[in-house]
Amino acid sequence: MAAIINFSPGMDDGGLPVMMADIIKGNLRDKPQRENDFNALNGNIYIQAEDADVDMTMVFEKGVMTVYNGRIGKPKICINTDSTTLLDLANINIKFGLPYYFDKAGLGVIKKLVTRELKLKGLLTHPIMLTRFTKLMSCQ
Repeated sequence: MAAIINFSPGMDDGGLPVMMADIIKGNLRDKPQRENDFNALNGNIYIQAEDADVDMTMVFEKGVMTVYNGRIGKPKICINTDSTTLLDLANINIKFGLPYYFDKAGLGVIKKLVTRELKLKGLLTHPIMLTRFTKLMSCQ
């Protein structure tokens, strides 16, 4: 089943939400093996980029992603950081099918978690969902 990415009204006119959706679209096109991860996602991921005054929810329903403005429902994962760090997630390497945090890009993300520049709720309660989302965001 081909991945479907939709936007709620008014969300498709540019900015960070469109860039993030484009990263996912490009990765699915260039790395079709990641479509299994996309299709397996089921739940909401809330993302807030305070510096860009953007908050959005990506709602995943087994092969369909819809991007909404603001917080929708009860997200399983909440990411709060700056827009640069969000886009840095695209630099996380994937090794043996998992995100790799032991190189420069990965250690940078870990450092931001420790210093609270990156706040991540759901890390311990939904690790598989977070891993699948990280793989979708990674251009590596």
